[in-house]
Amino acid sequence: MSTRPRGFTLVEALVALLVLSVGMLGAWELQLSSLRSHNDAIRQAAAQELLRDMAERIRANAPAGSRYASADVSPPATGCTAATPCSSAELAALDVAWFAERAAALFPGQGTATLVEFVPATGPTDADDIVVSLQWRGARERQSASLHVPVPPVAG
Repeated sequence: MSTRPRGFTLVEALVALLVLSVGMLGAWELQLSSLRSHNDAIRQAAAQELLRDMAERIRANAPAGSRYASADVSPPATGCTAATPCSSAELAALDVAWFAERAAALFPGQGTATLVEFVPATGPTDADDIVVSLQWRGARERQSASLHVPVPPVAG
């Protein structure tokens, strides 16, 4: 009667190490995916906050609502002060420039991937409404956020 020694052989140890390595790689990929999703969620929240801020600027400057939809608006050379107030069109140009600057700061290094659009909404009842949208490249795919801004009629 022969007795076998108890314990692990080299082959069993290597197989166990291989199984453990595959499990660790899976856990690492899951952690990396979680970090990418977290980063995308933070950027989405920041984009929504920027869009809400711009919507408030548009609502506050309702007389120049159509100026926000213009892509060729250039900001005035001087800023608005109490001594030299801006017209509503100049204020709209400053707001558009501010929005483009903040979008570039939120999504750095993406060059033309950050698009700022002020698109007049469609439909007869929404002739004065504006849709503000922002697009950027996320961790895995292009991301976008948009906000419908109903511009109230100007009381006259």
